[in-house]
Amino acid sequence: MLMKFIIKDYRSLFFILILSGLLVAGCKEGDGDADYGFAYIYMPQATVSGGLNNHYPVPSGAGVSTYNFKEENSQIHIYLGILRSGLISGASGFTVNVSASSILTEEAIASGEIASAMALPAALYTLPDKATVEPGQSSASFFLSVDNSILTDDAYAGKNLVLAVEISNPTQYELSDQNTSVVVVIDVEALKEREEEPED
Repeated sequence: MLMKFIIKDYRSLFFILILSGLLVAGCKEGDGDADYGFAYIYMPQATVSGGLNNHYPVPSGAGVSTYNFKEENSQIHIYLGILRSGLISGASGFTVNVSASSILTEEAIASGEIASAMALPAALYTLPDKATVEPGQSSASFFLSVDNSILTDDAYAGKNLVLAVEISNPTQYELSDQNTSVVVVIDVEALKEREEEPED
């Protein structure tokens, strides 16, 4: 009886050792850095509402260090960007087209979701035609640059200036089904107040 138990116990131990060996062999060093997820391109600023909409309020944050803009050379530079999801070792770079969409801008204004909404005049902003993510990287930033005359011109006092920006035609990977456009909403009065605040 004791002999049968010992034999049975050794068989169990042998099975456990084989199984443990297989598990160890399958868990190579660095597996925490293995590729995962799907490679889709989107604009992270379109997600700041947590899925309620794709509005991107300017200014945002509670202090200078968290602002989503900077002022330089009579321009208000608003941070925008692109991001590729997933973790991909040896990822290639890619470029997307960047453009303003008058259709999406007018739809956002007509929705009634933005108080005192007004389309940002084309003469008052510049936007790059393209944005590029370098090889091995997953994101890149660019600016929507707006003339700071919006802060002093009475025509824009009390307004939320609206501009929809979208990305298209990636040279690599695919666009996400969502969040490939963002509605920038510039609160002129709030921006004036932030501009007047002393820096820490």
